[in-house]
Amino acid sequence: MRKVDSKRLSLQLTRQSYSLTPKRGAGIWLGLIAALCAIAALGAAGLALKRSHEDVRKLDTLCAPPASEQKLREQLAHAQLALEQEAASRASLEQRVTDSTAENQRLQTDIAFLRKQRKPD
Repeated sequence: MRKVDSKRLSLQLTRQSYSLTPKRGAGIWLGLIAALCAIAALGAAGLALKRSHEDVRKLDTLCAPPASEQKLREQLAHAQLALEQEAASRASLEQRVTDSTAENQRLQTDIAFLRKQRKPD
């Protein structure tokens, strides 16, 4: 066997121990984690902003000045008119139901009479 030169580069490369290293560096993982944290922070800020707008709307309705008496009277008159129309339409509908029931009863008696007339005994 030949003696191998211990100083040769190829021999030194084959005698060393090697380990696998990740292709992606740690910087990518840190950047990904930072991006996820930023997205979560933006989402939380959006929810907080939405909630603050809702709270402001609630406070605006609580702090709003009371409606004027004239406006309240107009609303009351409008509600009374709507109630009167509802009562009138209900009465009209009840009258139509009563008339229809009477007409139905009359037709039932006519049908019963005609059936008796038609039957041969």
